[in-house]
Formats: sequence, C-alpha cells, structure tokens
Amino acid sequence: MKKITQDLKDKIVAEYKTGASKNQLSIKYDVSVGFVYNLCKDVEQNLKELVKTEVAIKTELAKLNEKEVKAFHEVVEERTKHLIYFQNIALANQKKANELLEMADTIQDVEAHSRITARNKETVLGKEANTIINNTNAQQNNNKITIERKGLVDDE
Repeated sequence: MKKITQDLKDKIVAEYKTGASKNQLSIKYDVSVGFVYNLCKDVEQNLKELVKTEVAIKTELAKLNEKEVKAFHEVVEERTKHLIYFQNIALANQKKANELLEMADTIQDVEAHSRITARNKETVLGKEANTIINNTNAQQNNNKITIERKGLVDDE
C-alpha cells in the first residue's frame, strides 16, 4: 500500500469526478477500496459527461485531415478566448453596478441597475428560452391594421 498524502487524495478525487469507479481507483493507486469509498462518498462525478463529450470530439477529429483539425482548434481557441473575455467583463461590470446600487437615490437608478443586471446575465448565461420565444412571438404579431375610409358622408 502507498503512503497516503494530500496529493494522492487530490488525484483520486479528481479522477473519481471524471467517472472512474472506486474499484479502478483502488487498483490504480494501490489503496483499499474502503479508503477510496470514504474519500469519495460525498463527491459528485460532475466531469463524467464532459469526458464523454471530449472523447466524442476527439473521435470525430480523428476522421479529419491535419488542416481541418488545426482550423478546428484555432476557431475553438479564438471563440473560447472571446467568451471568457466577455464573461469576465460582464462580471466586473456587475460588481460596479452593484456598488452604484448601494448609492442609488432614485427609481431610475434602480431600473438602470436592473437593465444592466439583465444584460450581464444574458452575456454570462446566454439567452433564456423564454426570452427567445417571447421575442419571436412579438415579431410574429406585428400585424398591420389598415383603416379604409369608404362611404363616409360629409355632414356639411
């Protein structure tokens, strides 16, 4: 059996989160199944789906030629960089708006904070399905009403 260190515990927990079984981990790290069970009993395997997704992506990329794979990685890297940048800016913007809300004197200040919060939420979390549906419905209901003035008699 290996000496139990904090580093070893961290490795086991991290790997368990990816979907590894407790038995696999006990064999790989030469520790008892009971130790792994106690260490991971309240740990959620929250990276399991991410691992499946990454495996599926790499499997698909293996079918492509080198230039397509390179282009794919460049586009993903660029989009990720932009997404993270805008999320960080939105969070900083929200912190500033929250500070200003503490000093708000009028309802207009509170309404401005509400608009800023909604915009930042959309930036960080994306558009909600309800918002998209409501916007679509609003666009579809723009019916024009035409009033025709036929048969009107002037009373003079």
